[in-house]
Amino acid sequence: MSRILFAGMALALLAPAAAAQTAASQDTASLPPQEIGVIPVGATRNGLLEIGDYTMGDATWADVWYVNVTAGQRLTIDLRSRQFDPYMQLLDPWGGKLAEDDDSGDGNASHLVFVARETGRFQIVVNSSGDTPRTGSYTLSVR
Repeated sequence: MSRILFAGMALALLAPAAAAQTAASQDTASLPPQEIGVIPVGATRNGLLEIGDYTMGDATWADVWYVNVTAGQRLTIDLRSRQFDPYMQLLDPWGGKLAEDDDSGDGNASHLVFVARETGRFQIVVNSSGDTPRTGSYTLSVR
């Protein structure tokens, strides 16, 4: 059993979440429900919010992506979808919320710029805006 910190709460996962990290900057495969992905800085990943993903406190679906960051590193994170209004949160290595965004990007895309104060494995939580569960594909970029 593995554990994930999620919006300040630890969630137990029944299956280990091991996502292969590739050198390619564009990954066209989507993760199965409740699998955690790893996205290296400089990469773009496709994802899918779907029934069976992690459930947020407002009953909406969410995907979780890990990104390894060093202290002082600047991250620019973009989340886009044509099928739902994207919303994202950036969590520190212990699950504390550092930043969130709904519509700072082009159109209704989410956009965050963040400078890490410490080294660690941060979490990007991909969600839809509003309190109605939405499903659909999205693209997440970290540079």
